[in-house]
Amino acid sequence: MFVTLFTNILNSLIFIFGITGNCLVLWIIITYESRESLTNIFLFNLSIADLILTSCLPFFSIYQSQGWVFGAVACKVFNILFSIGFYSGLIFVTFLTYHRYLAVVDPLSALKAKKPFYGVLITLLAWVISIAASVPVMIFQVHSTNGDLNKCEYNQVLPVLVSHYQQNISFLFALSSIIFCYYKILRTLQHSRSQRNHKPVRLILFIVLVYFLSWTPYNIAIMLQSFHHQQFLMECNFIKRIDYAKYVSEKLALLHCFLNPILYALVGIKFRRHLKHMMKCFYPCRHEEVHGTRISSHDHDHNRIDSVY
Repeated sequence: MFVTLFTNILNSLIFIFGITGNCLVLWIIITYESRESLTNIFLFNLSIADLILTSCLPFFSIYQSQGWVFGAVACKVFNILFSIGFYSGLIFVTFLTYHRYLAVVDPLSALKAKKPFYGVLITLLAWVISIAASVPVMIFQVHSTNGDLNKCEYNQVLPVLVSHYQQNISFLFALSSIIFCYYKILRTLQHSRSQRNHKPVRLILFIVLVYFLSWTPYNIAIMLQSFHHQQFLMECNFIKRIDYAKYVSEKLALLHCFLNPILYALVGIKFRRHLKHMMKCFYPCRHEEVHGTRISSHDHDHNRIDSVY
């Protein structure tokens, strides 16, 4: 009874603050920030990915307690959305890191990549890859009935293995790329006299750490489940623990959806300033004051992140 109540409260908090916080981030970027900045483009799309994941939470919470009661179409739709949200978030976190890597290690390349065309192209590519990676879910995730229990799951073992290992490999590839980028960034900063890049690197590192700390247990859990499907792990009690670990790790993974906006508010000076200004504008304020807070990417040199930070 306590576990059910705690889970429902946690899910409600993640949903409410996840939706509210990420909508706030989108509004601040649209209203106050340069929409030509690659960093802002990546943060904007990362918030969209978090909103997609958060929107699935109420349906999966009901599924855990009552079975899948939403029908066959919704079964596919929400599992596809969850998959797209996972892959798009992973891609945009990696892009954020790589863009900071270029800005620190190879500033001339970063300057060339600041053209709006590249932002649109990278964004389209990221969403196309995310949708393509979700094809196994589109095809094989089905609604089924087992007695009185309605389920929404894969109907074969092979698609489960493909989906799980695909997620694991993508996660490890992104993690390896980010570790390499930060290794090069830190090496470069050690030999740099300028302190200008230190703060943006630290802030993006926080975003990356929160993301991977949230999703690593989930990826370990689905990898162990894959071992079970391949009959490597067959001990009954251990299998039950894996199932429970996956259930808990899913909640931990979704925590980052509302932690990101909190992180921006805690460590993002510009974000806090925009937030305070927006709160003030609930009262009558002049249009010139709002217009004057918009940040133009042309006011910054190429070594500085023109973002909500």
